[in-house]
Amino acid sequence: MLAVHTDWNVPLAAWVFPVFLLRYARQAPARRAVLMVGLSLLIGQLFWLGVTSLLFVLSALFAFTLLTLLQTAAFAADRLLAERAGPLRTLVFPTTLVAGEYLFTLITGFGDFGALGSTQSGTLPLLQVASVTGVYGITFVLAWFASVVNTVWAEGFAWPRVRRTVLVHACVLGLVFAAGGARLLFDAPETRTVRVAGISPSADADRASSEALERIGVKYWRAQEVSGADPGAVGAAFAPITEDLVTRTRQQASAGAKIVVWPETHARVLERDQASLLARVGAEAKQAGIHVELAYALYTAQAPYIRNVAVLVDPSGAVRWTYDKTHPTPMEPMTPGPGTVPVTDSPYGRIASVICYDADYPGLMRQAADQDVALMLVPANDWQGFAALHAEKAVFRAVENGYALFRQSTHGNSTAVDSQGRVLGHAAYFRTEQQTLVADLPVQPRTSTVYSAIGDVFAWLCLAAAALCPLWTYSRRGRVSR
Repeated sequence: MLAVHTDWNVPLAAWVFPVFLLRYARQAPARRAVLMVGLSLLIGQLFWLGVTSLLFVLSALFAFTLLTLLQTAAFAADRLLAERAGPLRTLVFPTTLVAGEYLFTLITGFGDFGALGSTQSGTLPLLQVASVTGVYGITFVLAWFASVVNTVWAEGFAWPRVRRTVLVHACVLGLVFAAGGARLLFDAPETRTVRVAGISPSADADRASSEALERIGVKYWRAQEVSGADPGAVGAAFAPITEDLVTRTRQQASAGAKIVVWPETHARVLERDQASLLARVGAEAKQAGIHVELAYALYTAQAPYIRNVAVLVDPSGAVRWTYDKTHPTPMEPMTPGPGTVPVTDSPYGRIASVICYDADYPGLMRQAADQDVALMLVPANDWQGFAALHAEKAVFRAVENGYALFRQSTHGNSTAVDSQGRVLGHAAYFRTEQQTLVADLPVQPRTSTVYSAIGDVFAWLCLAAAALCPLWTYSRRGRVSR
């Protein structure tokens, strides 16, 4: 339960738990082993769904039941095939586990959720593996360690029999950490920076808006109800939050911020009021010479009556993009955007943006790397139980693609991360009266990565190897018996 990626995550647990569960899977009678391992993994996934408040979201429940089956298959494959794989026996478990995790993303469309490697966002030398393999390479390292420990255990820790296995693994693991440390030391982004400020509305503004909505009997999460209510009254009820954010935008510009980011959907705007809001923010941006990334829920007259948008206003006051969220969560009844990451030039390098859950999709985030983006802006909106893990997952996207990332979250943790995964700024919404995050992020030149060029090739190779593994091991068994 401490090794699934939640706010309760203990990184060391992800190294330890597979050791003992794999030992049990190898020692117990086969049917009992599969049943009990599957039950253990299911408890972990139910714990994840429980602490993230997704236990009663049916799509999530079905998806993570599938993930349990795929993870159990990796333990079963190790039990059935590892001994027949000869010198490659320690690779069966990590290969099939990565294959299962990646297959889960392909089947369910839940982004990279479920990846064991996501638990290691704070282990900087190991984190650099993601710049080559994505998060799945880190899963492979963790699972391979468990497989090697079990092989040594099975041989009674007899050095002559396990020497080669231990030395090969120790050399590769040492090389991984040494290369990661060298990248951190010798390729650190120490070039020109840009000051970015993330803002969220005050508790007073939140309270005033909620009370105004209550007086007119409107729930903001019922989009059709909002669109059908008196627009003057609704606009007045939404105003305290947008007014507060405009004021704080001006304050951060005066304090030296060159880019100001609003959080996802905390501001709410009627379609009829959108133009006047953008004109006001445009005037502020022009006067201060800054970029402003507005993010808000936009209520429309047509079904599904709501859009989740991010709008970038440049220092001339012009709108550079209006981006609709590509991957709404299962709880967001809105039409997805077209899936094109917006990119624009700036004096600080190329800037791009996605919204919250979009950052859990490595393929989408790689679009920006293909366009030489130096800074990714991510307006977000989380909830208790999801606050830390979502911010931690965004760290992997920065390392994978070699750009700095600024994630401003309401109801969650905001983070500013450089291209190597260093957290340069952090703010927790539930620990402050008014959440503001300011950080100087290195943006030029952009760090190129292997992953941004080749994508999920490593995961595909593991998937192919897992598919061929039964054929190879049984054909090898036949050759040995002859």
